[in-house]
Amino acid sequence: MGDPLPTRVKITERPPSGINTEVAAKRDKHWVRGKSLPTPTTASSGGLCLRHKRRKPRFARAVDKGSRYQHSAQPERSLPGAGTPHPAPILPPKKENTMQKALLAAAIAAISLTAQAKDDLQYSKETAATLKDGSKIAYFLESKKGAGEKNNAVCEDGLFYNDHYLAVFDGATDKSGKTYDGKKGGRVSRDIIQDIFQNLPPNTDKEEILKRINDKYQDFYTANKDIDFAKEPVNRPTATLIWYNLDKNELVAIGDSKARIDGKAYNDEEKLVDTLNSALRVKVIDELKLSDEQIRENDLGRYYILPLLQRQAEFQNNPEAPAAFQFWAIDGFPIPHDKLRVWQFDKAPEVIELSSDGYEIYPPEASVASYEKTLREQLAADPMRIKHPSTKGISKDNYSFDDRAVLIYQRKK
Repeated sequence: MGDPLPTRVKITERPPSGINTEVAAKRDKHWVRGKSLPTPTTASSGGLCLRHKRRKPRFARAVDKGSRYQHSAQPERSLPGAGTPHPAPILPPKKENTMQKALLAAAIAAISLTAQAKDDLQYSKETAATLKDGSKIAYFLESKKGAGEKNNAVCEDGLFYNDHYLAVFDGATDKSGKTYDGKKGGRVSRDIIQDIFQNLPPNTDKEEILKRINDKYQDFYTANKDIDFAKEPVNRPTATLIWYNLDKNELVAIGDSKARIDGKAYNDEEKLVDTLNSALRVKVIDELKLSDEQIRENDLGRYYILPLLQRQAEFQNNPEAPAAFQFWAIDGFPIPHDKLRVWQFDKAPEVIELSSDGYEIYPPEASVASYEKTLREQLAADPMRIKHPSTKGISKDNYSFDDRAVLIYQRKK
């Protein structure tokens, strides 16, 4: 009859101490050839019995009990001639921590927003560039606080240009008091729009551009779930945007950034809520007989209208608001198609000027120098913006009433 059949033993990632590996290897070799070696009664030190089927190896018992070896369960290897294999241990599935996953997703979204737009613009000096077709670009960009890296980092105006698009955008002054990674809402808006234009394919349709901007906003809102941006519009980062598509000869405007094209002004009308609030601020200042220095130190007119400025967010991108008070802005929420301001041009213009409302008055010439000269004259004549009513003047520690950006394109002749 030959030797009794050996007991089946599970072979694991590594044999436990006590198994005579040299003997086991020789035995395997002879079994392949159809032979067998005499079966040892016990291993040298581990107490492992190969002859008696009723007794499990020590290592197998340890695995059954869920020992430290359980994590390294291996596919079963059976010794020839054995009976039913001992089943491999099955690890219980790990429980997913949905809270950790949500926090990780929010952190990734926040990081992507923080690191998004590459700001390679020059500040506080006239900058020139040439497009591939030979057309000329000139621009100027500066914070209301003046020149310097620190002030550049909080400038809420921005601009973009390449061979396909010209754009100026203006982050709205925050009225909620909230910041996000040290940024106010106006800067958040500015960075979102800049990031979209930096990655925009040529000749993208205006609806697709707005969709991409709104999608980026929704990523931001997802990363800040503690705020209900839908029900609390005053907390929404907001911006105005105007751009010219050089491939389509199309001008699109949302909000009060403006354009002058071949000498003709576009989108320079003031919205009614601004007209009303500006007039009320000036009325308060007149009634209190405040001097320019008093206003600069503590603008009580602005203080008086601030609740109204916060309240006007209810009219923003809200088709249900009274029509006279409605206005439209970039804030991540839908804008009806018929509320977009669009101008189509039959031929490519010679000169395109795009500017934020940091420049309130068009200058005599289409040049950065002319824009800056006109602004200096305006600030000298009406620094608190009483004669030309506005919702704010030059406040303490600022040298202008708002950030400003101007982009001038001159087509190659």
